[in-house]
Amino acid sequence: MTSTEPDDTSAGGPGAGGPGHATPPKRNPRDAQRWLYVALAVVVAAAVAATAAAVRARFGPPALAGAVMNPPVTAYEFSLPDQDGRVVSLAALRGKVVVLTFLYTHCPDVCPLIADAFHAAFAQLDSGTAARTAFMAVSVDPNGDTPEAIKGFLAGHHVQGEMSYLHGSFAQLRPVWAHYYVGSDAKEVNPEAANATAPTVAQVEHTAIVYLIDPAGKIKVFLAGNLDPKDLVADIRALAGR
Repeated sequence: MTSTEPDDTSAGGPGAGGPGHATPPKRNPRDAQRWLYVALAVVVAAAVAATAAAVRARFGPPALAGAVMNPPVTAYEFSLPDQDGRVVSLAALRGKVVVLTFLYTHCPDVCPLIADAFHAAFAQLDSGTAARTAFMAVSVDPNGDTPEAIKGFLAGHHVQGEMSYLHGSFAQLRPVWAHYYVGSDAKEVNPEAANATAPTVAQVEHTAIVYLIDPAGKIKVFLAGNLDPKDLVADIRALAGR
């Protein structure tokens, strides 16, 4: 008489997948390949995104240091005589970066600082960028800013040949002040300013601001009167594409 062993394939046997004895399901090699492709695609996509970000950071336009006008505003056009009596038109400077500010020659504080910053910035520009940049000041004191006073101011701050200093009558200058949101408390009759031989305290209160106009004639950024020349240089280079 022979004994019979339980058939592993019978109900409840190990081959039947009883409790604690489940047979692992067979894996399809194609599924493993598909997951491998998905993982590789994710890795490649991440690498491409990181590379693109690095390229943009290295070769894309640099961030502007000053306060950005968003959206940019079309600069108000004007024509005024400079320190030598030559009429300077903003429209004629299209294609250049225009650095525009508002000064008066007998100013005891912020105006000299702006002029000095312009000189320091000009000195840091390469010849190509300097040729594509126009530094310009507009008077906020028609009575005090005589041609002689302007020339003395430019020489004293070493910006002769580097900056145009435009002046005119109250009627000529008021629209320019208004369109650039510049306030001035200069008086129509101001003998003290007109006759001053040296700066005196706070003769004219005015808005101290520096605008940067891009080659297309749009105001793109502005800086405060106490600007750092390095910030000005960075923004000029960015707008000039250098």
